[in-house]
Amino acid sequence: MTSGQEPIVGPAAGSDRSANFPSFGRRRPSRGARLRRIPGLRRSAVLGALGIVAIGAVVPLGAPPAFAGLPGTYSNPLSPLDTPDSDVMRLGNTYYAFSTGDGFDNIPVMTTTDLSSWPQTLLLNPDVVDALPCQSGSVQGGTCQISAWATRAPGNGAPWSPSMIEVGGDFYLFYAAWDPSVAHYCVGVAESTQPTGPYVDDSAGPVVCQPSIGGSIDPDVYQDQAGNYYLAWKNNDGYSSTAPATLWVSPVVFDGGGAQLVGSTTALITQNRAWETTIEQPNMVLLGGRWLLFFSGGPWQTDAYAIAYANCEGPVGPCADPNTTPVFGSVGDVAGPGAPSFFTDTSGSVWMAYDAWTAGNVGYPDGARSLRMDPLCMVEGTPVPLGPSATPLPLTPTCPTELPDGYQMAGSDGGIFSFHTAFDGSVGGDRLDAPMVGVAADPAGGYWEVGADGGIFAFGAPFDGSLSGWTLRAPIVGMAADPDGGGYWEVDRQGHVATFGNAGNYGSIGGTPLSAPVVGMAADPGGGGYWEVASDGGIFSYGTALFYGSMGGQRLDAPIVGIAPTPDGGGYWEVASDGGIFAFGDAAFYGSMGGRRLDAPVVGITSTPDGGGYWEVASDGGIFAFGDAPFYGSMGGQRIDAPVVGIARIGT
Repeated sequence: MTSGQEPIVGPAAGSDRSANFPSFGRRRPSRGARLRRIPGLRRSAVLGALGIVAIGAVVPLGAPPAFAGLPGTYSNPLSPLDTPDSDVMRLGNTYYAFSTGDGFDNIPVMTTTDLSSWPQTLLLNPDVVDALPCQSGSVQGGTCQISAWATRAPGNGAPWSPSMIEVGGDFYLFYAAWDPSVAHYCVGVAESTQPTGPYVDDSAGPVVCQPSIGGSIDPDVYQDQAGNYYLAWKNNDGYSSTAPATLWVSPVVFDGGGAQLVGSTTALITQNRAWETTIEQPNMVLLGGRWLLFFSGGPWQTDAYAIAYANCEGPVGPCADPNTTPVFGSVGDVAGPGAPSFFTDTSGSVWMAYDAWTAGNVGYPDGARSLRMDPLCMVEGTPVPLGPSATPLPLTPTCPTELPDGYQMAGSDGGIFSFHTAFDGSVGGDRLDAPMVGVAADPAGGYWEVGADGGIFAFGAPFDGSLSGWTLRAPIVGMAADPDGGGYWEVDRQGHVATFGNAGNYGSIGGTPLSAPVVGMAADPGGGGYWEVASDGGIFSYGTALFYGSMGGQRLDAPIVGIAPTPDGGGYWEVASDGGIFAFGDAAFYGSMGGRRLDAPVVGITSTPDGGGYWEVASDGGIFAFGDAPFYGSMGGQRIDAPVVGIARIGT
């Protein structure tokens, strides 16, 4: 089917709404939605504890250290000042935060000896100075000459995204500034004998500039275990260029009067995910023996801006992004976090500094990208941040001991039962307009429940719209999350599909006579498609989701009730209410409850992250684990207020 398919909803009685179902974007909850946002640990934020003990020093970590912590608390934002793209580090007992310039300074630098007490005002504050003053002219006068090659950009645009490092007792500040000879931003370096400056760039030209692909910005300087230095950056400054954003790296040497690139320039990663309208702000770190390239992506002036990372084989790559979605995004009052920077405090605790808007004041002129920080931990070999946070927290981190990678069951009354994973809330005990019929996990953390009336209830996940309040052609029977992030689908028993957020419309079986009703759907893990499954085992594939076979037209001992894809999208499992499993494509058969006595019918299935196993769930909450799927517990044999209707795997 194509975009001309029969719509899933019609106009409500007495309504002037169009007969076509609505197109919903990312927005705050409305009718039919309940959102619970809890700052703290989110599975989506897979970052880490970094072995950085001083500027430019790289110490690989294995097991997480037992941090002593510091007395007191911190509260985000650390300062109300607009300090985007901050590069934070510690020298001795003093912390420094260099940020993108403003209407007063080219590169403001804030200092503190107390992580809970950052500067709160800008003017006449001795703890905020311009690290890169004009060599001639003035910032306010719009005549600032930063160096022989660099000026403020048209409209008095400031230098961007500093990165500072100490080499042999001298301090080098990399920055991006306007080069009028090429009409783009380029990366330069200035030198000082003091960490706060003043820094002076005596170079005749920039360290790197790529005018043919939009200039060069967002420098990040770092060092490997052998003492070699590297510079990473991004091409495309946004001025009149359509070149895709790529993060680059080259070895760099310091000669006492500046720095220069040596050796080969290598592309680390290029924007290739649906959420990556651009990628920028590279920050390369060595973590637990692995090189990780953190970066920001998306539109910076919105709450869709977020942080991700790529695994790299060495300090110059090659790198590959293991996730299809960001790993650290908007939560509660924290909107559009970006520009990750890593440092250790005096106790050895590791922190990720970043900037973010405050929800309700996103974008200029009313908003500010304020400095924030949260601890980072290493958990089971995976970097995990404790945030983003917006309430006072102790300066002594308490790291989790294991990753959330379990499953959650949803009851028809909206109750959620969590096993080996966090509980983010439910509508259990609340009055509902219709029973719940399914649950889906957000790849970026949290989950949604869906009702038979199309109502969506979001917990730790964004609300992107619902069908609540609309007249439906048939009851909703399930939902699936877009693996690229930012949306989800609902499907009704006639096979009509409704899309929300960034989820694509790839067609549906809706409007076509069916031999049996649709009972569920599953998303292609690679993004770009989905499958619908009917109670007779028929499979309907759309977009990138391929057809690998089905039980349609074959004799079944019990109706099909669910479907789960393999991790690569190369196959899927169907599960019947008697617990029978039918495997197609590259899906392997690991066993089933078919032919065994059950206390209650099976109602759903979900697979393990590696595809080496799966769980079946029964309406009484019983769990049946097969292959490498671990048993984390169940509600079987316990009193529940309403039957279980679905299961979702939480974790990657």
